[in-house]
Amino acid sequence: MVENALGSIPDYHFDSLKQIETGYWWYEGRLLWTKRFITRWLEANAFTEAIYYVDLGCGTGGFGTAIHSSFPTKCSLLVDNNPEALKRISTHAKIQTLAMDLEAPFQLPVKPNLITCMDVIEHLKDDQKFLKEIYSCLKPGGLLVLSVPAHQFLYSAWDKSLGHHRRYSKRDLIQKLESAGFKITSASYGWSFLFPAAPYRFLSSKTQEKLEYPKVSARLNKALIFAAQCESKLASWLPFPFGTSVFIAATKE
Repeated sequence: MVENALGSIPDYHFDSLKQIETGYWWYEGRLLWTKRFITRWLEANAFTEAIYYVDLGCGTGGFGTAIHSSFPTKCSLLVDNNPEALKRISTHAKIQTLAMDLEAPFQLPVKPNLITCMDVIEHLKDDQKFLKEIYSCLKPGGLLVLSVPAHQFLYSAWDKSLGHHRRYSKRDLIQKLESAGFKITSASYGWSFLFPAAPYRFLSSKTQEKLEYPKVSARLNKALIFAAQCESKLASWLPFPFGTSVFIAATKE
């Protein structure tokens, strides 16, 4: 078990994450939202520069590697403060890893114009300071895509086991990002169709704390991915009032 800024997480949890980081509905849904945000950013700015990409809090690297492969990135840097997670990432000339304490002031060895930070800031004691650090690292005109767990009233023993300090409303997260200097370009609740089932996790986690994501059948997994595809498309013109995550895209002017 490794003790770090994101809390005590058993090493076996990283093996579990590695197994589901390709094809599992939760990972695939986050990719759908993020790819849509990045595509809009590229199209809106008629982007011709090389993309220098950083994934902060990359975990076992599946998400960051997928983003790297989906866009014309010049180079990608996957950053995490847990060496046990970084050991499970396959790197090559254009994908590098970096161990870094995300709670401490930091500088990156590259000046990125694209940063993702997926389900990370809820682990940090001072999330506002971290967002300001990200702002200072990002190139002007650059894009940040960020996700967090939604609604503090859903905070449960499961969150505590994962080292979450809090959950967020969309308004709270927008305010924090704007306070750090960002301009919000898109913000939405996600997994809205799962919201009715959220109390089940809250109730069950009171008696048994689990870090692992639930196994689902191939048919259900495919259905959840399809629902996420529909939701991410609808969100551009139909705002969802609730969900179990918040997805936000923000730029540095």
